[in-house]
This record gives sequence, C-alpha cells and structure tokens, in this order.
Amino acid sequence: MSQPLTGHCHCGAIRAILETSKTAAELPLRACQCGFCRRHGALTTSDPEGFLHIEAAPGSLNRYRFGQRLGDFLLCAECGVYVAATVDGETGLLAVLNVTGVALPGFEGRTPEPMTYDDETPDQKLARRKARWMPAVFVETQPSA
Repeated sequence: MSQPLTGHCHCGAIRAILETSKTAAELPLRACQCGFCRRHGALTTSDPEGFLHIEAAPGSLNRYRFGQRLGDFLLCAECGVYVAATVDGETGLLAVLNVTGVALPGFEGRTPEPMTYDDETPDQKLARRKARWMPAVFVETQPSA
C-alpha cells in the first residue's frame, strides 16, 4: 500500500483514512445523479482492493437511509457534511467515500463520471456496491486529525 489518503469533515469530528496502492489520479471519481448526492455536491471514490477507516468522535455521526433503504449515508452531526456511504456485506462493511465531504487531496480539478442508478433493482444495487465499494471499518473514537 502507498501513503494513505486522509481527510476529515468540516469540523474535524469525523476522519477518513483511505489505504490504497493507487494514487488519487488512478482512483475513479463518480458523481451520482440522485437528489441526495447532487444536493451535497458529492464526488465519490472507492478501491475494492483498498481499505477505508472511518473514525468519529462519540455522538458525532448520523446515519441516513433513503430510497430502497439498503445502505447508511454517514453525516457529521456537528457540521452536517456527508462523509461516506456504507452497506453490510457478507465479508463485513463496504463503503464509498465522498472526497468532497472530507476534502481528500488529489481529486481537485478532475471531471467526475456522472452515474445514474435509478433503474437498479435492490439486488442489482447491492451487487454493484459489492463489486465497486471497498472494505471498511467504522470506529467511534476521538479522531487524530
């Protein structure tokens, strides 16, 4: 693995550490076209061969489910930033990271690939997430930002 990419929400209560062998330029950058992601200006990335650590100060995380209610969208309870989305898989937690929400370096100036998932069935949505999202762990602790 190369140097981890790290970022945090606006207030610093939630920290994300992306361990990957890829550079930011090599990682995908996607712009989901759903109302939630557009309203948050979300640009997401993931590396199925990498690993995402999410650290949150106690009580600083809100989970939001919408649409088919298949995953948790993680928002900072302090500053309101959308940090990541997670889903439970057979092998554990899987996630996609909002690089905009955590100001992850290396993605500035890139044009994201627009993505529309409106026509997916719940099974198709879960299969896509299992194929594209990355293993993750969520820990409630004081982030060392």
